[in-house]
Amino acid sequence: MVGAIYAIGDLQGCFAPLLRLLDTVQFQPGRDRLWLAGDLVNRGPQSLELLQQVFHWQEAVQFVLGNHDLYALARWSKITTAKKSDTLGPLLAHRDVNEWMEWLRAGSLLHSDPELGWNMVHAALHPDWDLTTAKGHAEAVEDVLHGNRWRPFLKSLWTELPPRRWQDCRNEAEAMRFRVAVFTRARLVTAAGLFSWPSQPAADGEVYLPWHTPFQERHPGTPLICGHWATQGLLVKPGLLALDSGCVWGRQLSAARIDTPEPVLYQVDCPAYARPDGV
Repeated sequence: MVGAIYAIGDLQGCFAPLLRLLDTVQFQPGRDRLWLAGDLVNRGPQSLELLQQVFHWQEAVQFVLGNHDLYALARWSKITTAKKSDTLGPLLAHRDVNEWMEWLRAGSLLHSDPELGWNMVHAALHPDWDLTTAKGHAEAVEDVLHGNRWRPFLKSLWTELPPRRWQDCRNEAEAMRFRVAVFTRARLVTAAGLFSWPSQPAADGEVYLPWHTPFQERHPGTPLICGHWATQGLLVKPGLLALDSGCVWGRQLSAARIDTPEPVLYQVDCPAYARPDGV
């Protein structure tokens, strides 16, 4: 019996809300499937429990890699040191962490289901990339990440900033950093394809739009599911499900059933993670 398919926004180690949300929809891993829009771990308090459970359900789970997942892989492989917001200690200290992390490393940056009609990415797609082009860019990264030279590749993501435009990539190393940044970090872009990365804020006089505005104008037949943008919050438009509703910041965890003629939304509140400063 084919069950339901639920897409869920950024989890970030918020395991208890995930269980409440799955209880709400009466999820059964032998029947239903989960699409997870990246950032499975970090910032929240239960990355260990969450990754352990999702790994156990792996036959029912489709996920894409987010920036926090790549950071977790870098921490596991000792490529980078812990940031102030890092909550990965218990996960990285567990005896089964190698098995879980190898499974995470085998993840994709872009998932497409032509029969279902939906595509999923953590952060964004470049407005100039049609789906075929985007798949090629995702596969270029996945080939390296899944191969033997994944450690030097991950390390290279932390040594230099990515270019802000595809046209400014002077070599394959810069092209790879740009690809990863688009798939896992992008939010704002100009009409000319200039991105504002978190570490490179927009300059005065540059006019930015949410990446999905020009993308949907240019590719109206490419329905997308994404996360990554808690400040934007839940955004549901024809052909777009932006599902990061800020659970790890004390707001909501959101899911959408996507095997129905129109998406059906579900949410649970996450007040336990609210910051005292109101963020």
